[in-house]
Amino acid sequence: MTKKFHVYKSSAGSGKTYTLVKEFVKICLVSPDKMTFSRILAITFTNKAAAEMKERILSALESCSEHKPADVIKDAAAETGLAPEIAFKKGTEILKTILDNYGSFSVSTIDRFSHRLIRNFTFDL
Repeated sequence: MTKKFHVYKSSAGSGKTYTLVKEFVKICLVSPDKMTFSRILAITFTNKAAAEMKERILSALESCSEHKPADVIKDAAAETGLAPEIAFKKGTEILKTILDNYGSFSVSTIDRFSHRLIRNFTFDL
């Protein structure tokens, strides 16, 4: 299995957060493992951007449970080829799993990620 690494770069106001949220949701929707979100590395530059991305992911997934799916969920379902009803149901399940395992849901800054790496590998370094 080939692992993919994606980098999105664009100017302010061009829809980066929307794209990143959609990609995050797509990965979770197509995976048979409900804990896939815990293996996604989502990094931004500022605390504000990290908090916004986290909130948008949760908000999009929450919209599934309210039976008023957000556009990002509809777009993710269309791009993955999932039937909307299945995507909405799975979105609700993913939200529940994230909330039950919130410590494994990580959207952080590049500084926090680097600090965590250095701290975890201090002895080896």
